[in-house]
Amino acid sequence: MPKRSNNPKNSNSNSTPAEGDRGGTPSAKRFAPTSGGFTQYLAVSYQPVSLFSLKRSDATSMAARSNLIPTPYAIKMALLKVLLESEGALHSSDFDEWIKGEFAWIRDLQIWVRPPERLVVNRNGYKLRYYDQTADKADKTRLTLPMQGGFVFREWIYLEGNLEIHCKANSRSPELIQLFAQINYFGKRGCFFQYLPDRTQITSEALYQPNPQLSFTVGLMDDFGRNTTFDKIDPFSSKKATLDKDRTIVTDFLPLKLTATSARYDFYQRL
Repeated sequence: MPKRSNNPKNSNSNSTPAEGDRGGTPSAKRFAPTSGGFTQYLAVSYQPVSLFSLKRSDATSMAARSNLIPTPYAIKMALLKVLLESEGALHSSDFDEWIKGEFAWIRDLQIWVRPPERLVVNRNGYKLRYYDQTADKADKTRLTLPMQGGFVFREWIYLEGNLEIHCKANSRSPELIQLFAQINYFGKRGCFFQYLPDRTQITSEALYQPNPQLSFTVGLMDDFGRNTTFDKIDPFSSKKATLDKDRTIVTDFLPLKLTATSARYDFYQRL
C-alpha cells in the first residue's frame, strides 16, 4: 500500500487507499499534492515478467550491447507514450499547445533507477536475413526485395527482484502515478513489467539516490536534453534530434557488483 509521508505537515495530503481499491490503479485524489512549494518524491516499483533488453545509445544495428536497466530517456518516452494514448485524442483541436506544456514537465523530471537484487546478462550471437539497402538502390527494376544474411550480437537480461523508479515529482505526483500505472514495458516491445500499486510511495525526502562511493558498475544513461522539444523526439516529425543537445548521454554509477562472468554471461548483484 502507498505509505504516508513522515512529515506531520503533509499528514493530510497522502491518505491511504481503501481496502477495496487494492490491486487496481491508484486514485489521483488519494495522492493530492500539498501547497506552498512542498517538495515531494515519488517511488514506484515494477516486477519484471520477461527478459529485458534496451540497446545502448552507442550500439550499432549489428552489434548491440544492452543497458542493464531502463534509462531516464526510456522511462520518459514510456510516460509520453501512455500520456498520448490516454489523453491525446481529447486535445486534437489544441494538440500543439497541450503537448508543449505536458512534454516540458516530463522532460524536466529528475529520475533515479534502483536495479533489482540480481541481474544476469546473457550474450547471444545468431544469423538472420535482413533488407539489403545497397542492392535495392543499385537496381530499381528488380521485382523482389533484396535480402542479405549477417551475424548479429544481442544481449538479454534476466532481472530478479523488483525494479524501483524514484523521481522528484512535486505537484505532479497524482498525474505521474496514473501514468506509471499504465506502463507495461520498458525497452524493446515484449520486455514486460508488472506495476506494483501497493509499493507506491510519496515522501518528503528521496528514498533512493545514487551514491558513487558505494557503486561499482559504470553505466551510460541517456536522458532528454534540457532544452529539447517534442518535435525533436517525435519519430513522425521532420526535425531531427541532435546528440548531446536533444539526447544527452551521462556516465552514471550503478549500485551493482560484478560477481561472476564468462564468455556467455555476466552476473551482477545489487549492493
